[in-house]
Amino acid sequence: MKLLALALLLAPVALHAQTDTMPPETKAPMQAMPAKAPVPPSKFLALSYDGKVINLTLTDLVNMPATTVHVHNAHTKTDETYSGPLLSDVLAKIGLRSTPETHSIILHSTIVATGTDHYFVLYSGAEVQPDFSTGKVIVAIMKSDLPDTEGGLIQLINTADSKPARWVHGLASINVMTITASK
Repeated sequence: MKLLALALLLAPVALHAQTDTMPPETKAPMQAMPAKAPVPPSKFLALSYDGKVINLTLTDLVNMPATTVHVHNAHTKTDETYSGPLLSDVLAKIGLRSTPETHSIILHSTIVATGTDHYFVLYSGAEVQPDFSTGKVIVAIMKSDLPDTEGGLIQLINTADSKPARWVHGLASINVMTITASK
């Protein structure tokens, strides 16, 4: 084991030494890949709506009915499978349910989803409700049938956008705000 660790440690030195002895025309330019820091894992999801705040744990999310979505990740150029509760079901836990009586509230609501790295995105209330939209927005806790450790344990994934720009890795909070018309 120590030999393997030593070999991994010395590999860049050996590669550098090799390229220094090569003729200049055979040296390939070394390009550093920009390293993106991993998203800190989210341990729970904080929800706020209408003056109420609740926290859902991973266990709470696992115990909710799950939906599986198949999406294309334009960043990684791969097809991916995620599972977790619909965002509409998660929002129902804090009191935002889609009924004929609440349609006006949903149509005038905005949702701000924020990750542990402070990246945030906006959704309209209607686009996360199945009775208003054909796209699905889920709170993903599984990726390819395994816990989603790559995306910070909890992610927000949607099927409607052509790019994953409004996916949130390490989903930490969801704030719902209802806008009233000015008179």
